[in-house]
Amino acid sequence: MHFHLLLLREALVVFALLLLTACATRHTEAPRLLASDGSLAKTYYQGELRTDDNVQIRFTVFQPALKPGENAPLLLQIHPFGLWRMSSPDAPLSHVLTSGDVVREAWKKGYWIISYDQRGHGDSGDVMHIADPQKEARDVSRIIDWAEKNLAIARVDGDPQVGIIGESYGAGVQLVASALDARIDALVPIAGWYDLERVLAPNDVPKSGWMTILVLAGNTIADYDKRLNKAYWHARGGSIDAWVREEFSDNDVGWFCEHGKPPHADALVIQGFRDVLFPVNEGLSIHACLKDAGRDARFVGVDGGHLLPGTQHTPGWLVGWHIEETLDCDGSKQKTSDVIFNWFEAKLRGKTELLATVPAFCLTGDVRVDAVGAVPASQPFELARAHVGSGASGLFEWVARPLDHVKNWFVPANGDNWQQARSGWLRPALIPATRVDGPQWVVGVPHVSLDIDEADRAAPVLFLQVAAWRPGSGTYRALSEQVTPVRGTGHIETDLAAVRGKVADGEVLGLLVRGYQAQYRFSGSGFGTDASVRGRIALPISPATGASPAPAAAAASVAGVP
Repeated sequence: MHFHLLLLREALVVFALLLLTACATRHTEAPRLLASDGSLAKTYYQGELRTDDNVQIRFTVFQPALKPGENAPLLLQIHPFGLWRMSSPDAPLSHVLTSGDVVREAWKKGYWIISYDQRGHGDSGDVMHIADPQKEARDVSRIIDWAEKNLAIARVDGDPQVGIIGESYGAGVQLVASALDARIDALVPIAGWYDLERVLAPNDVPKSGWMTILVLAGNTIADYDKRLNKAYWHARGGSIDAWVREEFSDNDVGWFCEHGKPPHADALVIQGFRDVLFPVNEGLSIHACLKDAGRDARFVGVDGGHLLPGTQHTPGWLVGWHIEETLDCDGSKQKTSDVIFNWFEAKLRGKTELLATVPAFCLTGDVRVDAVGAVPASQPFELARAHVGSGASGLFEWVARPLDHVKNWFVPANGDNWQQARSGWLRPALIPATRVDGPQWVVGVPHVSLDIDEADRAAPVLFLQVAAWRPGSGTYRALSEQVTPVRGTGHIETDLAAVRGKVADGEVLGLLVRGYQAQYRFSGSGFGTDASVRGRIALPISPATGASPAPAAAAASVAGVP
């Protein structure tokens, strides 16, 4: 019953988005572009073009007020999956998307803005091809071609000054487009992806919670390749179709980075620590690719991102999505939209002094990272053996965790045996790594090197998180809502989801292991899960000193971890 209510809520969310975005697609007549003296008035109008493969793309041009002979940079807005373009300044959803705030301000300050419907969305034709380089990414180039012919675009040494901003799907498309088109000068990808297969099926475990949302959107408020419906049901059964892997293998910036074709543009990468669709790891990989390519790449880790309806709280009214309005970087608070606008001013108008207001590397909140733009180095710790005996371990935590607090009232905490692992049957397993001395931050990407044995299944699915708990108290807290699944037995090496969490003096840091996780509600190995886990974990603890490792930790090391 609970599951059906969650699906109903997800369907209602999609339906609400349909109503809201439908309201945003009203058209206006194209105005006279030039006044008698050759100046341009601030206005907006609708346009369209035909792509190389004869697909209609509809877009909205926001024309700035320009004096005779004056020109201005061009800023493209690319919408998220399942939504539509901003067809007017008052389009409802544009007021809850960061990109909407930025492009309205840029239009007011004299930028050309083009917001367009991607294939399979709004008034554009075709179906979406999931960031296909020869379709969605090439469409970006065709829009720039149109703008160069029809608009007074600012140029530097003949090169048009072009920037792109977009959330989610719009972030992924702009990164691929920049790898193909050197005319694009500056990017702001918000909550995008580096490796599409890695985010949708990490370690070959389909992310069925978000896949359900995306399939609902693709069948109701957008139009996508219907072959994906069958692939979705196969994924719910635990397998990814071979044609999906092959067709989408180069539909992400990761393919271009790993084949020596990184994006040409500089980028301000924004990624959310609560985002369970495109984790912070994806933003860090994008940032690393661009830095390695010699671009001016900056990174801001925020609180929000894609929030799975029914399992995560959304601060705003747009269920499933949130990006905080204020950034707190190294004690300096700024509006997120102001930071982004200053980035474009510096990159597209040459106001380089404004780069001082754009963080080079920031994890919002109380966290302090070093000035070279990196997270703390990891420290390795041993993990004792623990068992996970049921695919229901973690399913009933909404009942069990409050009871832990009740138990603490009557049973005194005993921290003498903090190094002892707690196996999980109906409860998750808790495997200690270290007990901290003084308040500590865990900031960065943990890594595990695990040996997994099984009793009844050849390919158990386990879900991993970094957690902290007061020794002997019976309670625990995960340091991130992002989860890393692993499938199979034997030796497994993997990064965990990035963490940004504070640990109190005397708390134990360790690994939380369960057989059920709501984000993957259809993708577990079922009630027959029976596996034992042992190995090592590398934790990015800040400051680097002050932790008291387990006795065996001093000599431990984890392969592949700095």
